[in-house]
Amino acid sequence: MRCLPVEARKFLGYRIENKGTLRIARQSIERFKDKIRAITKRNRGKSLEEVIRELNTLLPGWMQYFKYAACEGVIEELDGWIRRKLRCYKLKQLKRSKTVATMLIQRGIAKASAWCVATSGKGWWRLSLTSQMHKAMGIGWWRLKGFISLCEIFESL
Repeated sequence: MRCLPVEARKFLGYRIENKGTLRIARQSIERFKDKIRAITKRNRGKSLEEVIRELNTLLPGWMQYFKYAACEGVIEELDGWIRRKLRCYKLKQLKRSKTVATMLIQRGIAKASAWCVATSGKGWWRLSLTSQMHKAMGIGWWRLKGFISLCEIFESL
């Protein structure tokens, strides 16, 4: 029987490196992303507040379980990805160019820039990465909506 090296094994969702540091196993991250995808699925018909509530129940428990892993970079990457999923969810709820542009203008984006994004032929996922969306729906805006980010949870542990 062939033995796997230590870093190729996973144990309880963790991966142990040669120097003894704990990391989150790739499979655990993929399962976590699948749960986030299920919650933020754009055709669910749930309000943004309900989606945020569901995420706020999932994220702290997941972070609490993996608090011993050296994973700052992974957490920041996942946090940004989750916010992008939420921006995409919000854009899908707005549906039309006029409502997207109105929301962007209300959030302080220049009128021409807001209309440029709103009338773009790109999909919701692609639009959720634009700088206008980042500015309009920044971290502070998500805090006001009640979303607790992974980075905040990680820092509080």
